[in-house]
Amino acid sequence: MSPVSRNRSVLVRTAILAAIPLLLLMPAGSGDQPEAAQTLDGDVVGFMPAAIDDERHSGGPQVPGGNRVMVLLRTRVTPETLELLGTYGRVHGWMDRYRMVVMTPAGPTARSAIRALPIVHTIENDTLRFPTDIATWDRDMLDVADVEESVTPGPPDPREVSETGAGVHVAVIDTGLIENWRDFLVDTRVDTSLARAVMGGGAAANDDVPANEFNVSSPTNLWERDTNSHGTAVASHIIGFRIGVQVVDGTAPGVTLFPIKVFPNGEAFTWASRMIGAFDYVTGLKESGRIGPTVISMSISGGTPNRLEEVAINRAIAAGIVVVTSAGNRGEQGMGWPAAYPQVISVGAVGWSRQFRPGTPTSPNFAFWWNEDLGFDPDPAGGPAEESEAFVAGFSSRAIPSRGQELDVLAPGQWTVAPGGHGPNAAYFFWSGTSFSTPLTAGVAGLLLERNPSLNQAQVQSILKSTARPMLAVDSRPDVLSGFDGMVGTVAWDNDCLGVPCDPVGAGLVQADAALAAVP
Repeated sequence: MSPVSRNRSVLVRTAILAAIPLLLLMPAGSGDQPEAAQTLDGDVVGFMPAAIDDERHSGGPQVPGGNRVMVLLRTRVTPETLELLGTYGRVHGWMDRYRMVVMTPAGPTARSAIRALPIVHTIENDTLRFPTDIATWDRDMLDVADVEESVTPGPPDPREVSETGAGVHVAVIDTGLIENWRDFLVDTRVDTSLARAVMGGGAAANDDVPANEFNVSSPTNLWERDTNSHGTAVASHIIGFRIGVQVVDGTAPGVTLFPIKVFPNGEAFTWASRMIGAFDYVTGLKESGRIGPTVISMSISGGTPNRLEEVAINRAIAAGIVVVTSAGNRGEQGMGWPAAYPQVISVGAVGWSRQFRPGTPTSPNFAFWWNEDLGFDPDPAGGPAEESEAFVAGFSSRAIPSRGQELDVLAPGQWTVAPGGHGPNAAYFFWSGTSFSTPLTAGVAGLLLERNPSLNQAQVQSILKSTARPMLAVDSRPDVLSGFDGMVGTVAWDNDCLGVPCDPVGAGLVQADAALAAVP
């Protein structure tokens, strides 16, 4: 990687959450005049994405200690069991389907005593999980819509595919939605009756004591009280978002989306046990017949695998649910879990070289490229293809096969436009991370299920990989930084991760039209 690329990587990782200037810096539906671009030390920061802070992935002060455990029982969970375990520490909740009780032992001695109980089969650490955050160009690069505008949104762009995801459900396991999400998303595309919070949102009156963190029945509105806004941004990549009276469609605007909140407000971490609770809820809906063809989009990642989490994922896949997860934003440090498991569809992130092209000297517009036509799509015979201007984002986690990791595909994930913030501060922002390449890909999976609802996980995974546009594992894009704060250089990527062989590209860049054409 060149010195300039390293400098840009530092810029990305330390960037603030910068609102899109000019056209987009306003609340949805606002009649106010757009404000000028934000500045920092005299430099325009409208380009800067909201990148994940790597420090919180490494156990910063805001991350709790790792003494929370999942106790797997030999018998069903009973009030007597909970009372007994409660004598050894704090019980957070339980899921009887998995014969699992989640608790924090009072100390190492208590943990050993729990393990020695005849009713206990095993104990596993509850693993920390983080959001992987750190028609627009991104929909165009995926061959979903043919963008025709330049600079300002106009009439809707024609879709390159006829499918919209109609008849398919997409569960977004994330932070939930902000309270005023209807100002930004098309509310008819969200099924509020299925939306839930799985994170100790409150116990129903008839719950056993102690209160069960994994109760999803009461209260029922916590899913739309989010203050992180990550889940709202993720959802918009699938179903689209509003800009005033106009709608920018996502990759699958016809799906029925329902959010599942697994993050407490203001916290940048959650637990694998809450992920298990979310998967359990969606799988129950699927097994009961309440939902039909279903995709789970999960832009959450952690540094270590979790066996019981994998069990819950496998159960969802066995029920016919397609699971799409984010590779993580750890770059050459490798992928996170559960994305690294081979049975899930894992997604890395690419950027577009023309993101760096400056505005005209006489009339600068720092948001000029976000809805610009790629200029080579549909691909002319023998002409340039998407990968000629796409590059693997520096933050996108590479797969390290020697650690049991597998990366499937890539999709746009650097500086994509989406709503963020909450309340009166909600607006549109540039976002970066595999958090956003994941829902774009989950939407494409929804298109495949519309065309053939009987497709299973392995088939969808195979289709996406076999029709992806290959990208070289060792490559560079020269001069893509020209004009960006005066820098000129090359963005490069390779298959050497800190001296260990790795895979930065997987099967390549997702192509919706080719994938749909390959559906049996």
